[in-house]
Amino acid sequence: MTTTSTKTNNPPSPGKIVLFTLVSITMFILIAIACSLLTSWIQNNALKIAVREVVLRAPLTILFMHFFARRVIKAYDPAALYGKLTLAGLFKWIAISTILPVSIWLFYYVFHFIAPLTGDNSMSLADKVQLFIKWSSVSIAAGLTEEVVFRGHLFLLMSARYSKFKAMFITSLIFGLLHIYMLTSFNVLDALIVVGGGIITGMMFSFIYAYTKVIWYVVLVHVIWDIFFIGKITTIATSATDAKQALLAFKFTTQNVLLTGRGFGIEAGIPCLLTFLLLIFVLYKRSFGSLKPVAIS
Repeated sequence: MTTTSTKTNNPPSPGKIVLFTLVSITMFILIAIACSLLTSWIQNNALKIAVREVVLRAPLTILFMHFFARRVIKAYDPAALYGKLTLAGLFKWIAISTILPVSIWLFYYVFHFIAPLTGDNSMSLADKVQLFIKWSSVSIAAGLTEEVVFRGHLFLLMSARYSKFKAMFITSLIFGLLHIYMLTSFNVLDALIVVGGGIITGMMFSFIYAYTKVIWYVVLVHVIWDIFFIGKITTIATSATDAKQALLAFKFTTQNVLLTGRGFGIEAGIPCLLTFLLLIFVLYKRSFGSLKPVAIS
């Protein structure tokens, strides 16, 4: 694998890195709020979410971040983060993207840690289609925006001054901290689980980018993972009422926190995290040379 570097002869100061990071995250949040306001008039919920997330939020976040990097940060070439897709690479990462979540679900199901949660699901085909559109749109937008911001711009920004491994860890830590907002109720243990899980997940995505140099493959892994685990497509439901809102609902048959992931759910469970760590190890072995910073002469 070819070793590349984003280091520059005049890297941004730590103060500027903090400032640019805060501005990037603020832009990320404000764009989401603005898109929500712009689509509040749409009556159909699935259509509203699709327009808000896929038509507006994802492209606007990518464009604003690109403009900010080129005109303000000026520490790296923002076009460099996208890389070049290949047909072989696309098939490879589609396969990996699918194997990851399917293997987790199968592990829990085969070892009877989850069981189908059935209910009087009266959803029509149209309701199921709308449900799929809704949560697929959320997953697509989350994968695109989070990867372009965290594994893309923030990673390249920090790589301009620090080693790539440090840049991976810092951006993954921020990624984990921001996911605290997903907790339904806050306590210290749940927050630690979310942050720890977020760091490992972020590191996995970071290593995929370090290995491929193509942000779209990372986006693909993130999107397909979220389609399986976000919302109500496949879900761990807590009641029959909750099951009625899902296409495929399960319930835990165990209360072991190492398997349930407490407030954050199955994604913070040990099986998920071990799977991520295994992929990190494989990618680390394959791309170790690319993690060593090389100054540009």
